[in-house]
Formats: sequence, C-alpha cells, structure tokens
Amino acid sequence: MFEIGFGVEVDPEFPADGGEPPQRIPPALPRIGAVLRLSPRGAPSWDIAIGAPNWWRTPIPTAVAFISDWTGYVVDVVERRVLVEVPGAARGREDERHDLLLLCTEGVLVAVGAGGVAWRSEEIAYDDLKVVAINDRGIVCTGYDGGELPSEYVVDPTSGQATRVSP
Repeated sequence: MFEIGFGVEVDPEFPADGGEPPQRIPPALPRIGAVLRLSPRGAPSWDIAIGAPNWWRTPIPTAVAFISDWTGYVVDVVERRVLVEVPGAARGREDERHDLLLLCTEGVLVAVGAGGVAWRSEEIAYDDLKVVAINDRGIVCTGYDGGELPSEYVVDPTSGQATRVSP
C-alpha cells in the first residue's frame, strides 16, 4: 500500500461564514465534481475543487492524484503545486505491485513513480484504453485499435513498452 502523508475529506462541510474559496484545478474549471479537503501533516488544511469525485494515492507520499476536466493531475499537498499534468487522461489506477500510479488517456498510458513521470508509452490503442489487470505478465490493458472487439496488450512496468497479445 502506498504511504499517504496527508488526510483527504471529500466534499467537506464548510463553515457558515464561507471561509476560504477552494483552489480550482484547472484554474478555470467550469463545473465542480467534488471538493477535496487536503490535510498535510504539520501544515494547514486546504480545499481544492476538481471536476470528478475520485482521487488516488501515489508513490509520492505527499502527493494526491485526480482527473479534472480531462486532465490527470498529481499535486503536492504540502507545497500546493502541480507535479505532473497528463492532458486527455480518462482513468487512473494505483499499481502498488510496481510502485506506480497509472493514468490512461484514450490510447496512451503514463506511469508516475516516486520521482515523477517514470515513463509514457507510445500509442497503444486508438480508443478506450483501460488497465484491466496487474499481474506477473505486467500491466494488462484493453483498447480498440480499429477492430470490432477490443485488443489485449501487456505493458512492461519498467519501460512502458506494450505488446499486443490478442486478437
């Protein structure tokens, strides 16, 4: 399990006087999916408005990841700054087996490790790339590459090199 050096509360109750407005990521976010109250150890809590209610732990103990307005973000909770930005991100998945956070666009997989972006794959599929398993073979994904049914790929967790295994 990734170590987490902060607390997260989804959609916290705000005081009657309103308090400080949440930081929006991206800055011009038109519609809020959730507000996360982030409470780092030894630092004041702060609120962030994002476009979706889900978030992920990362291999970086002081960072949280989320997708907002079709962009994946890894944000340092203590320093309140974006560490990694992945345009077009549609899905996220924690890969504790390989100490990675995986962010999927429609066709590319981006792996974030303890030092930031570990690798970015070449285009694996044209559409609907998903991580469906993480096992001894590697990171197993499916996605459409022009056929009627999705193809299966195995991605090497150290390099990001993908190999098509079916059909």
